[in-house]
Amino acid sequence: MWTTEHTIVTDASRESIWKVWADVENWSTWDRGVEWCHIEGEFKAGTKYTLKPVGGPEAKAVIVDCQPLSRFVDTTSLPLAKMEFAHELKEQIDGLHVTHRVTISGPLSFLFAQVIGKDTARDLPETMGRLVSLAKESR
Repeated sequence: MWTTEHTIVTDASRESIWKVWADVENWSTWDRGVEWCHIEGEFKAGTKYTLKPVGGPEAKAVIVDCQPLSRFVDTTSLPLAKMEFAHELKEQIDGLHVTHRVTISGPLSFLFAQVIGKDTARDLPETMGRLVSLAKESR
């Protein structure tokens, strides 16, 4: 199993971050690794979406956990592996902690950690910075 995570502390509101997360069709505005994304229904547990990473093949994912204004988790099935992406909001004394955690598990997790994981880990701080900036603009 392979995992990486990044947390950013912000004065943006839970509501503004959640609004950006829930706008799946526009994830490409803050995540430069996403070419496009289409959701097949409401932003809730059980809903599927298709994402086209820049330079990669389309990927199907499902939202497996969704607790509004708190967290959502989505998973993507890969050949002999699974990628889980957890997104969490936690209020702390110093501000709102926004965390993105990526976990790749399964027999080929070592391969996908190299193919997908290392770039994801490298890009998380910048991507999350754009997420927070967009959320603050939309207040």
